[in-house]
This record gives sequence, C-alpha cells and structure tokens, in this order.
Amino acid sequence: MRSILFAQRNEHAIGRARQGVTSRTLHGYSPAGGLVRADRKCGAMGFQGKRYGSRPATQRQPRTARLAALAMALLPAAAAAEAVGEGAGNGLPDIVVSAQKRSENVQRVPISIQSFDSQALDRLGAGQLTDLDAMAPSLSFGDGNEQGRTGIRGIIDYSRNAGYDSRVGLYVDGVYYSRSWMTPLTLLGIRQVDVLRGPQGTLFGKNTDAGVLSITTIQPSAQPNGEIKAEVGNFGYWRVAGRGNAPLGPKVSLQLAGSHAESTGYYRNVLLGKHNSGVNADMIRAQLRFQPSDDLDVTLAADYAADDNSTLHYTYVPPAGTDPFAFASYWDDRATRRTGGASLTVRKDVAGGFQITSITAYRSGHQFLYFNNETGPVPYLTTGLIQYADQFSQEVRIASPRTENHDFVAGLYYFWGNNKDRQSLAAGSGLGALGLGGLVGKASLTRTSVSTGSVAGFFQASFRPVPMIELFVGARLTYERKKLNDITTNDPTGFIAIPITGYRDRFSDSFLTPKGGINLHLGPDLVLFGTIGRGVKSGGWNVEGTTASTFAAGIRFRPETVTSYEAGLKSEFLDRRARLNITGFYQRFEDFQVFTFVNTVVAGRTVQATSLSNVGKVTSKGVEIDLALIPVEGLTLSGNYTYNKSAYDHYPGGGGMVGTTILDADGVQTPYAPTHKAYLAADYETPLAKGGPLLFAHVGYSVQSSENFDPKVVNPTVGSAYFIKGYGLADARLGIGFAGGRWRASLWSRNLFDKRYVRFATRTVLLRAPAILYGEPRSYGVTLSATF
Repeated sequence: MRSILFAQRNEHAIGRARQGVTSRTLHGYSPAGGLVRADRKCGAMGFQGKRYGSRPATQRQPRTARLAALAMALLPAAAAAEAVGEGAGNGLPDIVVSAQKRSENVQRVPISIQSFDSQALDRLGAGQLTDLDAMAPSLSFGDGNEQGRTGIRGIIDYSRNAGYDSRVGLYVDGVYYSRSWMTPLTLLGIRQVDVLRGPQGTLFGKNTDAGVLSITTIQPSAQPNGEIKAEVGNFGYWRVAGRGNAPLGPKVSLQLAGSHAESTGYYRNVLLGKHNSGVNADMIRAQLRFQPSDDLDVTLAADYAADDNSTLHYTYVPPAGTDPFAFASYWDDRATRRTGGASLTVRKDVAGGFQITSITAYRSGHQFLYFNNETGPVPYLTTGLIQYADQFSQEVRIASPRTENHDFVAGLYYFWGNNKDRQSLAAGSGLGALGLGGLVGKASLTRTSVSTGSVAGFFQASFRPVPMIELFVGARLTYERKKLNDITTNDPTGFIAIPITGYRDRFSDSFLTPKGGINLHLGPDLVLFGTIGRGVKSGGWNVEGTTASTFAAGIRFRPETVTSYEAGLKSEFLDRRARLNITGFYQRFEDFQVFTFVNTVVAGRTVQATSLSNVGKVTSKGVEIDLALIPVEGLTLSGNYTYNKSAYDHYPGGGGMVGTTILDADGVQTPYAPTHKAYLAADYETPLAKGGPLLFAHVGYSVQSSENFDPKVVNPTVGSAYFIKGYGLADARLGIGFAGGRWRASLWSRNLFDKRYVRFATRTVLLRAPAILYGEPRSYGVTLSATF
C-alpha cells in the first residue's frame, strides 16, 4: 500500500520538484512498518501542471438537470478511458498538504480538500485569492469586496465589525489571520492554496466552522532560484511580480518577493469622470531561513501589503438599453488597506523521530472604507468605516513518527487580539426632501473596541490495528475570554445612535471540538473514509447598531456550533492517470448567528428592531466530486462539481417585514449558496520540436445555478431585489514556453464570451431602491514569465 509522507524539512525540495524537476525521491510510510524510499521517474509532462484539484469553478445557470448531467458526465469518462495506454508512466503528480499538521499525500487525508499549486494558479490566471471563486465549487467569496466575505459549502460571512468573527479561518504558513479583511489581495510567492471543506475545529480551532483556507508560501532554500512575471491587459491592468532566493552561506538562505498590481476598473462614474472597481496594490515578503543542522530549521518571515482600491459598493439597477457599467454618484467609493506582520517558525527533530514545531506571530493592520449608501447623484447618507486590528499568536506542537500501528499530533495554542472600529454616517442634502432637513450636514460617530484572549490544547491520533483499517480520534479544548472595552457614540441628530459613553461588557466561554473517524485502505490507490466532527464560531457583540431599539433587543450573542458528518472515496486508477474523489456531507448548525427582525420595548412602547442573535438553525448537505484524467499524453481533463443544499431550517424574523408583520425565512436558501456549481477544464501541452519550446493551452468553463444575497428573498414585496440569477463563464489561455518554465509567454482571457452577470443584489439603506453590482466583463491580456 502506498502512503506517502513527506518530512517538513524537505518541503523546499518538494517545491522545486513541482516547478519542473523530472525525477524525485519520495519518503513514505509502508504498511509493513517504517519509512520507505522510492525513486519515481516522471516525464516533463507530469510536472507541467497536470495536477488534481487545480481546476476551479466559476458560475452560471442553465437548467438544473442539464447542469447536473454535465458535471456527472465526467464520471463515466473515466471508465471509457480504460482502453487508454494503461502502461504509460506519466501519471498525475502527488499533492502534498498539511491539513493534519503534518505533510501528507492528500489522497490519504480523510478531509475533502481542493488544492491549487503555483503552476495551477498560473494556468488559471489567479493573481488574487478571490479569483479562485470560479474554480472551487464549494468556495465562495460573495461579491469579492474588501471586507473579505468568504464561505464554504454555503456557509458564508465576514468579520463585519469589531465584535463579530468570520466563519472561514485563513492561515498563511500556519499563522491565523483573525480578520477577514486581512485576506491577501495578491497571491505572491505562493506554493499552494488548500481549501479544507467543512468544520476544522479540532486542529485549527474556533472560527473555522465552515472550513479553512490554508496558504503556504515557497520557502527559502540552499539553491539559488527565482522567478519574474509581467502582465498587461485591458481596463488599464498591469502587474509585475518577482521572487529571488539566494544562499547567504552554507546554512543560511534569504528570499525576497514583491509585486505591484494596478487597474483602472471596469465601472465608470460619469458624474465625477472616474473609473471604479480598480486595484492599486503592493506587497512585499522577506524570509530568512537558518538550518544549522539536519535536525533544526528556523525561518523568520515578514510581509507588508498596501492597497488603495477604487472599490464600488453597488449601483442602482441600470435602465434597459443603457450602459450597465456607467453610473452617476456624487461620491467616489474607495478602500484603503495596510496590513503586515512577522513570524518565527522553528522545527526541531528530536530523539525517536519526533518533531517539535513552534510558530510565533504578530500581525497588525487597518482598513478604511468610504461609500455612498444610496449610490446615486444626490447625497443622502455617506458611510465611513475605519477598522484596526492587532493580534499575537503562539503555537507549539509535537508530531510523532508514523509507525506501523500509530501516530499522533498534539499541541498548545494561544491567541490575543484587539479590534477597533470607527464608524461614521454623514447626512446629505437629499434628506431634506424626506422631511429630515434638520439632519443635513450632521454626522453620527461610533467608536468601539473589542479584545479577545484564548488558549487551547489539541491532539489527534491515528491507530492501525491492521494495515487496511486506520482509526483516528482527536479533540480540542478552548477557553476564551472576550471584552467589549468601549462603545462611545456622538450623534447630534439622535437619529442614528443613542448617547453612549464607555459602555463595557465581558464574558468567557469554553469549547470542546472533537473529531473521529475511519480510513479503509482497500487497495494501493483506493481509500474510503468517514468522519464525525464539531466546529464552533465565537460569540460576541453587534457593535455596528447602537440605536435604542437595537440595545433594547440586546447586542450580545452566543457562540454557534456545527456537527458535521462526512463519508468519501479517494481513488487513483489507470496507472495513476485518473483520480476520482467523492465526498458526501451533512452539516447541522445550531445557534446560528444571523440578523433578524424582532419586536422589542423602548420607553414603554413596542417597536420593531433589527437584532444580531442566535435564532438560526441551518442544514448544509450535498456531494463534492473532483476528477482528473490524462486520456492521452499531454492532455489533462478535469472537473469539480458541488451539489449543495444549504438552507435555514428555522429563521424567525429572517424574511423582513410586510407592513408591521414580521416574516420568517424557514426553508430559505442561505446567501451565496447555489445548489449546483461546477468547473470543467482541459489543459494540453506538447513540444513543438525535440528539445524545443512547448505549446500549452487551457480552456475552462464554470457554471452555477441561482443564489440569493439575503433571506429576505422570501419577502413577497421586495424579495426579487435579493435574487441573483445563475450564470456560466469561460476562460482560456494559449502560450509557448520551455519545460521547467525557463520562460513562458501566453495570451489569456477571462469571461471569454463577455457574459453579463450579477455578483451582488440588494436594496439601498434608506430609499430601499434595488441595487446591484455586475461582475467583470470580458478581460484579456498577455503574460510573460521566467524562472531561474
């Protein structure tokens, strides 16, 4: 039975292999016991991006039946290919992940995972994390704005204010990013992006009840190497990026990477004569690696990102026959972000084959958002949101060697964070026409601060009573203390906020998030697995609403929990020229944190209020299918499909109001949760002459069914404003280069057929007018890159 386990100290060698080395040495575990060593020769084709899990999913809605049939048609294709050269030696390359805090072959990990390595990111033209939305069917970034809205399996959210956390955990080189807006805008020097679907509460902790995005960077190595990339496209887009690695001595190496990306944007504000939805982003990363001996590896890393983007919140629905990307607004929506941090990672091999890992990290940042709440030419309300965050984390863990019968990972984790918000709402002249002239020229200001401290202990162990059966069990115990340090308001109108000075609160919680399951190794390349796990999202305070009715309804909310059941199959066949993974999942969320309409009493009378509370119950269930196939040499076909029924089982007050009647939203689809989402791709590469350059081509098509932005889609009077129609998008790339990527040049296009589609649909805050945000129209350009 083949079960490959890479030692972390060899990760830099793995990274080089993925960049074009044509032979490699793999260290793995043999069912008979101990480590085995096997040299596997692979042709150049095997390392030119022919990699499972790297094909994504964008979006569309043909008919449901046709969509399901399209994705499922890939399954019999594998059987039909049985006649294709079974003896061929060029198979799909292995995918190495650290989803269980140790480096393992993804085909042996009992988690549903989709991975993108550096070559896949290049092939797909993914310059930023949100570009993967189309290619990963279980993943969604919503409208893709700077708040970092992220979801997996139909459970989506973001850390919307200082007292509220997100549901998807983001980790970069093992460091947790506590605020969703800290999401790296630019993918720079990335070795791999792993989408860990479903709750990951045992090994990754709180605020991962929807899943984890785990990003690993290319590490410094003893061999000089580097890369440079330049690209230019329409909408004023251009980007330059580079990475250089150099040994400073026999035991020390330094790596520097940097990038600049810029675009004018595809929207035009005709009133101000400016473009919008553009990007202006810089990022730099430095990594110093010290390896004084074979058993000690120390890496000091630091990074900094600066983004000044013309982000567009939304626009009024354009009249028929007009330019959908032209709008008139008195305000230039924008977002400014600065984030950075440093980490120290130490790995030490000790007696008996154990490895101790320590990750110490500090991060800090801020984001300024300013936008027109009514989006039109008349000033009604202008919103400003300034967010600050500081965090410190320390993880220490020990991993045992993998023996014939057992292995384990155990550790301790500490986290401290402090979040501060400054919220403003300025009243404009348009309020005079609504009889609110006394508010014109005045502004409401709210200042809030929330801090968190938590400590956790975790373990996960595997037992193999016989070679075919692997049992695993784990748990994490977390103790968390949260403090609402301050809510202070200044509202001369008395319309937005009640007078508050230094309001404080605090609470503490303990979470137990266990996990258990079984792996059945039925053959060298066939694994069945089943798991039961639990996840949790922290409680907190809704500090963005400070009206009298909001306070009367209560601003504190409890943690939410999820219990998840998964069963799956991971397989490789046709001499490892085909890979098929299928996972079925059922997730039940209790005390789901949602905004709801409630009746509350203020000054002796009953009024309606919006409250963030734990009234929701959600079920997310479905099937995920990932397939990769090499039918002939040089051609790789892939498909990823997710069927996801994610809905509110119970959501009182979630449907909004009709008059004074509050509607429930029981049975309504959760936001940004299409039932069907798929991505199909074909990649081809062939030499133009022996020893000469290679021709490579990529064609992809993503499709998704309809979704909604808000459960108020169930409201009979205003529900249509929250509905988002399904759509499909095509992407393509054609280029020429040399094996190993010495240089490559390509032409590319996203949204190849210029499909008009909606990413965001809502109603404006005050006038309640329908508003939307369209996705990017056809984009195209050229990319030049070289490695050395």
